[in-house]
Amino acid sequence: MSADSVIMPSAGKRLPDAGGTPPAFDAVDTFDIAARLEASGLSDRTVATRHGAADVFAYAQTLVQVRSSVDLPQEPEGWVGRDALLEAVRRAVVLILGAVLGGLTATVITENTWEVLTAGISAWVIGQSVSGIVWSHANTGHLNRGIARGAGATLLVTAALACFMVVLLLLPGHDASQAILMMAWCWYSCVVSMLVILGRSWYLMTALLVAVAAVSLTLVLGHRSATATVLTVAAVILAATTLSLAVHVRGLGERISLGGADWRSAAAPALQAAGLAAALSLGLTRLTDWEGTALIVATVVAAAATDPALVLMRQRLIWSSRRTPLLRHAARSARIATMGMSAAIVLVSASVSTLVVFFLVGAAGMVVTVVAAAAFSSLATTSTTLIAFGTPGGGVVFAGAATLSAAVWIMVGNLPGVLVAVAFLVAGIAVLLNRVSDPRAYA
Repeated sequence: MSADSVIMPSAGKRLPDAGGTPPAFDAVDTFDIAARLEASGLSDRTVATRHGAADVFAYAQTLVQVRSSVDLPQEPEGWVGRDALLEAVRRAVVLILGAVLGGLTATVITENTWEVLTAGISAWVIGQSVSGIVWSHANTGHLNRGIARGAGATLLVTAALACFMVVLLLLPGHDASQAILMMAWCWYSCVVSMLVILGRSWYLMTALLVAVAAVSLTLVLGHRSATATVLTVAAVILAATTLSLAVHVRGLGERISLGGADWRSAAAPALQAAGLAAALSLGLTRLTDWEGTALIVATVVAAAATDPALVLMRQRLIWSSRRTPLLRHAARSARIATMGMSAAIVLVSASVSTLVVFFLVGAAGMVVTVVAAAAFSSLATTSTTLIAFGTPGGGVVFAGAATLSAAVWIMVGNLPGVLVAVAFLVAGIAVLLNRVSDPRAYA
């Protein structure tokens, strides 16, 4: 028997018939798996490097699945999970609508573009941090605890921004509009992040569709009460989302104070968002106002498209691994599927960026903006994918790579910047391929 066939029944007596339905039984134990892995050439050093196990025996223990007789489907099921994909699409729509509503509201509060950008980046970083805290608990089966800790982090951030606002109000000659905008946007980002994790995407999408339609219509008509209307709609959305979360948090019975593990869980998402935000800010210094707007819009749309794409990638990998009984073949199939899906994600991001830039800027000045948007979106997608597949450190590294590429683009020139971005993109895909070779990365 092949050394990779560790999950297949051995030759010999036929398995007992279970009423005409093919049953699945454990074929080997830990010692048999370890022996076959060693016979295939895997050493302690190899499994430690590739799979993070202490030795071959420890890795073999992770491959054992003790189970009783189960019914196996006669035919492989389709690999696209409709419910999960639709949920990801709704999350993408919520992201886009939230960015649109936040941008429109921010332009009413202040005319300073950099104040709007600072508030948006702050909300992005804080929202990612809170999501990291919640997911760290949700992935271990303690979603309610994660929501409670996320709520505690939200209260801490809001209190700090409120103190900043009070200081600005007390200082003569200072405007507190930026502090108010940052506080409201960060609060919204944190609350919506937790509601999305709770599966309230339908509620959020409906509320945001109504809000964006009302705000857009008011601004287009140019009514004299447009400012008051926009601020009222934004306040209603904040109140509605906060109330929805408060109803859930009220009956949790979990403490909201943060521990050391919570801060560590927030570090990687925050650093990733900060790195990507720094790259985006550097890119905006090279572009005109309209080109910068096009870059931001393209980035948001590409980020929204990444979520459904990652869901499809994970579903494809899981489906492929279940249909491939040999470890060697499963790893090869996973790498092929990952390369195909990664290429599709990069192509979609670049296409979306091109369409958005063409619509907002026009054909005359779109080349530089398209290249910048495509390079940034590709590296951002690579960083997000690595985090999604359990490599937070890799996500932070390639977010920093986006910043470095942007710096080279500004200080050296277009071609060196593109070459650096492409080199990092290839390296990121290589890291991802190595990661998905282990089925535990997407199980």
